Amino acid sequence: MRRLHVLVLEPFGGGSHASFYEGWQRYSAHQFQVLHLPAVHWKWRSRHAGLTFALRLEEANLESPPDIVFCSDMLNLAEWKGIADSRYASLPAIAYFHENQFTYPLSAGEKRDYHLAYNNVLTAICANQIWFNSEFHRNEFADAAQAWLRKMPDFSHGEHFDQAIQKSRICYPGINPVPTTQASLKPRHPVIGWVARWEHDKRPDVFLQALTELRRQGQDFQLCLLGQAFQNQHPAYDRIQQEFANQIIHCGYASSPEEYWQRLSDIDIVVSTADHEFFGIGILEAVAAGAIPVVPNRLAYPEVFANFGANIVATCTYDSVDDLVNTLARWIAQHPDKPIDTIPLQEIAVRQFHWQQQAREYDQLLVEVEEAVR
Repeated sequence: MRRLHVLVLEPFGGGSHASFYEGWQRYSAHQFQVLHLPAVHWKWRSRHAGLTFALRLEEANLESPPDIVFCSDMLNLAEWKGIADSRYASLPAIAYFHENQFTYPLSAGEKRDYHLAYNNVLTAICANQIWFNSEFHRNEFADAAQAWLRKMPDFSHGEHFDQAIQKSRICYPGINPVPTTQASLKPRHPVIGWVARWEHDKRPDVFLQALTELRRQGQDFQLCLLGQAFQNQHPAYDRIQQEFANQIIHCGYASSPEEYWQRLSDIDIVVSTADHEFFGIGILEAVAAGAIPVVPNRLAYPEVFANFGANIVATCTYDSVDDLVNTLARWIAQHPDKPIDTIPLQEIAVRQFHWQQQAREYDQLLVEVEEAVR
């Protein structure tokens, strides 16, 4: 396989976006040259990134001429190609869709910005290939974008968008390797873990509702709360901290990868209550560290957990809040004798989604795209 020089353009250089290219780069056979912007003000990043990256490339002293461009959905690729020097604009380009602006859940009172959504359409059309983090995401984006395009008075170019979707691929993100951590003294009560952002689309209010009902039933449990809190965090975050203070063994963003994995290894049951999830990296990493997943029977979860077998999908997914509470109560009652052997779950998570495996597949796809236009 030829070794390519990959130019990464990332308008939002933090969170899952940064974890993606950093994880891939760690195991890739290719050489990466990364231009990224601070992970704040995401709407403004999406607006100005095309011009900003075009200007930066004029000043950049790249180690070697790139062979291919890789960007995220936050970049208006068409805009960047129109401004950038032809040495870069003429390169084949792949866009990775972590999310999309047609279906990203809105906060109360927020209106959807269809200019940003249409940027996604333009990026899809002008990329040589687009990658999605799940089939669920691809289908949801394609349906929503086409429905919106059909409402336009003319020149909707829906056929060109269809062609873009037809050249897309499903490329699950990788998870980092599970380090060998020093065994900690397991708490006496089962530990329920939360690994998502404390924002509206992850529905921490549903998590609070479930915890409140478990306490009303007299269930004994402790909490490990690893999700990142923001300035506009959901009010359920403060309520959980206050009302379950005596049961929390950890609350807050881990200060290092080592602490993160140590805290994950403390979790017995990891929960998602999301209304919006295109993959679920945090959940998979918790499974790789030994936790039993309890996730909604919708979004990307049935697709991702199909890799673990029908029994896991049947016993670890739920359809309603009552079902969530009953599932958690069942696992709590059976602690510490787990009815599911989590060792095979850990092995499947690592085998299917480890960055070492994903990087090999991505590397080959890059070569195929580059060779197709060379």
